[in-house]
Amino acid sequence: MSYWEQRLAKARSYLKGLDAIMLSSRYNVTYVTGYTGSDAVSVFTDTTSDLFVDSRNTLQAREEAHAQVYEIRKRWEEIYEHLRGLNVKTVGIESNVLDVDSFLQMKNLFVDIQMTPMGGQLKYLRAVKDPSETALIAEAARIAGEALTQVLAAGIVGRREIDVAFDLECAMRRLGASGPSFEIIVASGPRSAMPHGAASEKVIGKGEAVVFDYGSLYKGYASDETCTVFTGEPDAEFAEVYGHVRKAQSLAIDGLSAGVKASVVDRLARDYLEGVGLARYFGHGLGHGVGMEVHEMPVVSHLSKDTLEKGMVVTIEPGVYLAGRFGVRIEDTVLITDNSCKRLTNLDKDSIKVTT
Repeated sequence: MSYWEQRLAKARSYLKGLDAIMLSSRYNVTYVTGYTGSDAVSVFTDTTSDLFVDSRNTLQAREEAHAQVYEIRKRWEEIYEHLRGLNVKTVGIESNVLDVDSFLQMKNLFVDIQMTPMGGQLKYLRAVKDPSETALIAEAARIAGEALTQVLAAGIVGRREIDVAFDLECAMRRLGASGPSFEIIVASGPRSAMPHGAASEKVIGKGEAVVFDYGSLYKGYASDETCTVFTGEPDAEFAEVYGHVRKAQSLAIDGLSAGVKASVVDRLARDYLEGVGLARYFGHGLGHGVGMEVHEMPVVSHLSKDTLEKGMVVTIEPGVYLAGRFGVRIEDTVLITDNSCKRLTNLDKDSIKVTT
């Protein structure tokens, strides 16, 4: 069985009595068919795999797709006629990504085809990575880590956060990335206490915490990593908080393995921070899956119902945010193995990075 046949077989395992499944999210369409462009719909049954695009994308689709390509003008009308031709009576849809206007149009057209919402199930289609995917994520992480190392070596004090973020993106592109995997966060001083403090015009000063949350996109796969550095000699409070966040992360990483509930891993980090009086400053979940998108399944939080499986790639990113003062977040991306995990990000988190 070829690589693409294996992926299609994996997708077909979700049929479970349905005649067909319709994929409309760009990343799932790419995952199943290999087509990397936009505005496409994939429909597969237990014996067929078809891809529907408009005339702007036909050539690219026919070059890339491991599926039968159809050029269409009236998307839902022509897909409906195709489904009727296959004698499809039940079809699963990605209810979590389908826009309301499209759904209403489909509802009016698909009068003799039962649509089954499968958003919750299909979110897990890409949750377990194969070795080729893991290798691409690892390369994305290598590129991103090397890029940050270069930017820090050049100096960041006295420069605007947005300029440092721009340099980081340029460095990732020069090293082979197609771009950043998400909007780069560079948050310094009191702004470092903003978990999603996108780079601003603030000038980075001496004696400040600086949070870098960044990643690269390499051949369609994302990386995600957070480093917190200090511009000068860290004071005792920062050093103490950094040490506690690092310890919480280490405890969580040590608890990772196939078969472990994601909520249990979150609890390992959160309980430690509770014990040192910092849990109330850690408001977000511990991590998330990474793959084609920087946020995928599974969810690693105290509310998660997910169980970790071999081949899943997740982030572990505890943080403590002291409003008006500083924040610390430390994040690594790891691959779940049978009895443990393998770190895919490369930068050392065991000591506070002092930079200028």
